[in-house]
Amino acid sequence: MLARYWRLRLKWDADQTLTYDNGARVDISIIPWKLSSGALSYGSEISEDLGFGAGETIADEGEVEGTVVDNTSNLYLGFKGILEMTADANSTDGYAYLYIEESADNTQWPSDADDFDITDLKLLAVLPFTTDAEDENRMVNFEVIA
Repeated sequence: MLARYWRLRLKWDADQTLTYDNGARVDISIIPWKLSSGALSYGSEISEDLGFGAGETIADEGEVEGTVVDNTSNLYLGFKGILEMTADANSTDGYAYLYIEESADNTQWPSDADDFDITDLKLLAVLPFTTDAEDENRMVNFEVIA
């Protein structure tokens, strides 16, 4: 079940820095769902790019976090999503790891802890890139189930 507040966090573990201006892109689309009066109900699509836009980079071993989603009134139980990424003009070899980070009150997050390690979060998806991944566009489905 989704927490009251949640956000996505991406770890880029590859041999190259991703550079938006060289063609790298991150696009995440999420459709939340819940049961309403005994029937399955879908919410509006949530789009997330993790703030990765013009002039931005994600270094090897770098992490970026997304926008906090307030689930206190919608009470969604889970979601289905798609992570789509494009490697930039540099040949890339490695992985993108997508995690979900949750908070009960929007003030205490695992990533705020002094000894935070990204493996403290729930892994949603892994997207591999190969050594010939120059301008390679990859996509993977993921979900959170109640």
